[in-house]
Formats: sequence, structure tokens, C-alpha cells
Amino acid sequence: MNALIQKLKDTPSEQIVLVDELHHIGAEQLLVQVEQLAEFINYQQVSCVAHSIANGLAWVAVDLALTLTRCAALPLPTFFSQTQCDFAIQKAGAQLFISQTELEAHIALDVLTVFEQKLWVYYLSGSDDVALFTDTQKITFTSGSTGQPKGVCLSLHSQLAVANSLCERINLSAPKHLCVLPLGVLLENIAGVYAPILSGGQIKVLPIEKLGFCGSQLKDGDALLSAISHYQPNSMILVPELLKFLILACEQGWQPPNSLAFIAVGGAHVSISMLEKARTLGLPVFQGYGLSEASSVVCLNTNPEQEGSVGAPLGHIQIKTIENQLYIKGPIFLGYLGESEHPKDQWYATGDLVNIDEQAGTPVVTVVGRKKNQLINSFGRNIAPEWPESMLQSASFPIQVVVFGEAKPYLCALIWAPENISHGLLSQHVEDINSLLPDYAQVARWHRLDTPLSVQADLLSANGRPKRAAIANYYVEKINALYSIEQEKLMTTFYDELQAQTQAEREYLLSAPIIKDVFEGQVTLGQYGSFLQQAYHHVKHTVPLLMACGSKLDESKEWLREAIGHYIEEEMGHQEWILNDLAQCGFDKEAVRHSTPSFATELMVSYAYDSINRVNPLCFFGMVNVLEGTSITLADQAAQSIAKQLNLPKKAFSYLTSHGALDIEHIDFFKGLMNKIDCQQERQLIIHSARCFYRLYGDVFRSIEAQPSIDLTQEAS
Repeated sequence: MNALIQKLKDTPSEQIVLVDELHHIGAEQLLVQVEQLAEFINYQQVSCVAHSIANGLAWVAVDLALTLTRCAALPLPTFFSQTQCDFAIQKAGAQLFISQTELEAHIALDVLTVFEQKLWVYYLSGSDDVALFTDTQKITFTSGSTGQPKGVCLSLHSQLAVANSLCERINLSAPKHLCVLPLGVLLENIAGVYAPILSGGQIKVLPIEKLGFCGSQLKDGDALLSAISHYQPNSMILVPELLKFLILACEQGWQPPNSLAFIAVGGAHVSISMLEKARTLGLPVFQGYGLSEASSVVCLNTNPEQEGSVGAPLGHIQIKTIENQLYIKGPIFLGYLGESEHPKDQWYATGDLVNIDEQAGTPVVTVVGRKKNQLINSFGRNIAPEWPESMLQSASFPIQVVVFGEAKPYLCALIWAPENISHGLLSQHVEDINSLLPDYAQVARWHRLDTPLSVQADLLSANGRPKRAAIANYYVEKINALYSIEQEKLMTTFYDELQAQTQAEREYLLSAPIIKDVFEGQVTLGQYGSFLQQAYHHVKHTVPLLMACGSKLDESKEWLREAIGHYIEEEMGHQEWILNDLAQCGFDKEAVRHSTPSFATELMVSYAYDSINRVNPLCFFGMVNVLEGTSITLADQAAQSIAKQLNLPKKAFSYLTSHGALDIEHIDFFKGLMNKIDCQQERQLIIHSARCFYRLYGDVFRSIEAQPSIDLTQEAS
């Protein structure tokens, strides 16, 4: 008998463990139903059972029953398209299908009634006999980065290891958990059903329509707020997009219930500012990280002082990094369907790039990026842009499509088609393709290009593939406009708006080849020397630029002039740190002092002085946003990676490491300054300036050569 069933047996029979709109199910009542279902399923003598059931009491009962059988469970998320469901069933070799709806073209083996909900049971004739790994209890298909996602085989042992570790980490006694995400999502299954049961808690599960969802999209926010207020949960699991909605609701007057003690958020990156804002509004939010191969959760941060990280790994998981990629080991997945078994003692490469801080005694993980080029929308769905692109490009007429949507609530696209293709025909084509895709992979908004993308414009590679960063930079205003309505709903501060409106330019900077080389372990000593040389030539202007900016501000900006004085004090002499780092690398720092900057560096510095003197001194804060934001994103991780690759001493990284740590405080200070600027014209100036500086700074990175521009290895005379 497994720990879930044993816990239910040990629970007082009348204690309520499962709740919906009409029912309060006690432990004994649930056990009786689960055991009856298990007996029925075992009698069918099949090896894999697929089920498609919406959130409700029946889903929980069927899932628990399958843990008592000899069968593997194949839960099909309700947001999967029919094509994805058919693929998953075929791939897993499911012989039995339990459905919440009657299939007109099939004859049911039986009709079950589970807590007053009818379920139709069908034999799946023609299914191939698939050899599953020993101990496979559940097969989960992720939302997938292509149209045909992989099937991840999990043992019950690995699932319960996660649930038990979550109980220990969250440490809530008898929690009342409200299921907000679809139960077909592994995270809600493990953390929202198994963990509350093992903690002696209560699960509140409603049809997602009653929570205001249609598919995976929230359509009726008032319904979700009403459910949270009515059911007074202690815990919930959210994706970032839902957290944004709750924050906005709080700012508009909604009061979260005092019962809330733990809200887990994961699936995509969550900014520190969003987490901080949520807590000030009474939303106890904690960030986590996981993947299906680890039975949903790897790390969970329960310490607000470690904001921005995903916390330490759960107790049953071991971690390590190789070239910044996270590897995990423990009771994780058994293997992928149709592929070789994953050995129990073998490390698994997650594909995620991380930074690990072990100063606190336990490793604290911060996720900094992904190795694969895929989108993760703000609902946590993984999407390869090539998937909807390829389907849209299947038209009978010539067409070009490039899809965007990283950390956004929906996908947008740039589309070109010949002039003789009417807008109505093109719109109908997009609508037809969207009907074949799950809602999270559909293109919600798009812009029609007047001219096709071309190799000559440097927007396509020689073999015709889109250069995504170049396209995002070239069409930045068009892309931003496709999200402008959504941004108006979600933006609450100017600093947030500044980050959102400069996303495409930031991607241009971060796509510089030298940055990729650093994190893939391919950087050379010469490249690091070249970087420091160019850094010296722009950093030595920081204090003079600050002085120039301060001198141009009028009396109404005296508060900003005081802030500039603070910046000057912090930035004084940083160019000497860079020269000392060069000396530690074996270069001649005096040769750098007297060297000539690259054209890109010269241009960036010149633009900074020019915009202060010719346009408006506030333009300089676009440069501050770019330089300090880039330092936080890259500096510490780059220093660790370069030191490891080149075996350099810590003293060779005083500039990078100090700016990674210092600029976190600077950014908080900078946020406060920017959010005080309420003039729309001044805000647009800063946004425009930041866009320019991202492009200019990106070109500085692209100008870095394999060796410094002069012989720096000679001793100074």
C-alpha cells in the first residue's frame, strides 16, 4: 500500500479531505470510491489507462485509484489539442480510456458514476503493445516545445518523494489547498493533491470554468477572485500571468483572504519587483523551479531574503553544474517513452543555465537562462516558435512568419504575404491554423509586413532562416504595439514599463556572440582582455557624464541631482579597478590607459554626452538602466564562468563581481528614481534613450576582438 492511501486510512473517517461546490468528501468516503475504481480497473487487465477529465472530484478519485493498480496512468491535460491527445495515447500504448464525455463513434465498455459525475470507459482497439519501464506509474506529456511532446515515465516513488519534500519545505499543518491550475499539469497533481493529503490537509477542487478559465486562459477574473475569497485557502499554485492578475486586483481594491499562507509561483521567470509587490499587497508568494523529469519540483524558495532565486533543492535531490548547466540526480524519471531507460545513478542535464550560491551553507539556485532556443510564455508553457511558424507557413500561397512571445501572455507574429493575398484571406488562414493548435500556441495578434524579410537586409541567414534578434530589433515598435494593450493593463510603474518597452533591444544586446561564448565555455584570455579594455574606455566617462547630467538639471529636479551625487560617490575610480584586473591577467594596464577605444565604444560615449547636452539630461538615465541592468544579468555569472575556464585569480574580477553585487542595490535605487518621474514626455525620452543604449552597448560587445587592439602583454616602461 502506498503512502497516499495509508494516510487516508490513518485519517479520521469523517474528516473532510476533498471539497467542491456541492460536496464535502470525508477520508473514508474517498477511500471507498478509490478502492472500487481500482478494483474495476484491475479487472480489465490492461497496462496503461488514459483519462481525460476536467478538474473535479472524479479526477482526484481516478488518479488515486490508479496508484493502487498495476497500470500506468496517462492523464491528458484538457488544454491538449485532439492531435496531441491521439499522439500521447498511441505513444503510450493505452488500452483503456476514461472520458468525461460520451464518444459518439465508440461503444462504451461501461459507464461509471464517481461522486455524481458520469465517466465513460472505452477499450482502445488497435493500440500497439508498448513496453513500459519497470515501475512506471504515470506518464506525463509536457505541453511540448514541438507539436509532438515527449512522454516522461515516472514511478510512484519519485512522485511521492517530491510530495514529501514539499511537505517538509512548506511546513503547513493540515493545509486547505485550492487547485487553480489544471490537474493534468503535473505540478498541481503532485503539489496540489499529493502534498496536501500527506500533510493531513484538504483539497478544494472546482471545474476550471467556475474559476473563470477557458482552456488555459483566464477569461473571467472576477470568478477566480470570488472563489479565492469564498473558499479561504491556505495555499495555491500560480503561473506568473495569474500572479500579475492578482496583483492588479489587489491594487484595484480586492482584499486577499488572511487565510493565505503560501502561494507557489513557477513555470516562467518572475521578477524580484513582482514578488516584492505581491508580498506588500498581502500575497505570500514564493518562487520555485522544476521540470517533468524530476516529477515537477526541483527547488523551492521559502526565504524572502533570497529573493530572485528559486531557493535550495528539495531534500531528495542532488544538484551540480557543468559549464553553468544544472544537472540533477535522485529519484527522478525512469526515461522517455520509446527511448532508453535513464539509469538511477546517472546525472540528468536539465538544459537550464544557473548560478549557485553556497555561502549560506546550502546551495541557493538562481536560473539565468536556457540552452535551447525556445519561448516560455508567462503561463509557463514551453513553445518552440518553429511549431506555429511551420503550420502557418503551410499556406498555399507564399508566406513568411516569425513568432515572438517570451514571458508574454500570448504569442504574436510578423507575417508577410504577397499583395494579391487579401487581408481577409490572410486572417482566415491564421484563424484556421489557430484552430489546429492548443490555445497557448496560437498567434493571438499579428502585424502584416509591407516587404518580405531578406538576406540583403540581414534579417535572414544565407539558408533563409530568420535572424530573430535582428528582426526583433528592426521591428521593435511593431512588436511592442502588438502587446501595447496588454501592457497598459499590467504595467503599474514606469520602471516596469521601461523594461517591457525595451525588451527587443535587450535581446539584441544579450544575443552578442561573446556572451554566448562566455556561457558555453569558449571565451579566451584575449577576449576577456579586449572586454576589459573597452570597459575601461567607457567606464572612465561615468563620473564626468554624471557631472554633466547634474549640471544640466533644472531646479525642479533637485531631488534627482542629489541622487546623482550618490551615484558619483559610488562610481568614483571604477576605471582603476578595471586596470588592476587587467594587470592580474598579465596585461600591461598602462598600455590600456593610453590605448584608443573601438569605434563602437567611442560612439556610445559620444552619444551619451550629445544626448545630455543636445536633447535632455534625463536621457542619461537610459544609459544607467542599460549598464546596471546588464551588470545584474551577466556580471557575477560571467566572472564565475571566465574564472573557471581560464583559471584566473579572484583579483582578476574585481570590476565584474563588484558590479554584479553593487548594481542590485543600484537597481533598487534606480527603480525608486524612475517611478518618481510622472511626465509622459520625459518617460518617453528615457525609453528612447534606453533603446539606443541597448543597441550601442550591444555593438560594443560585438566589437570585442579575439585579442586586445594593442600588445598589452609588454611590461610598462
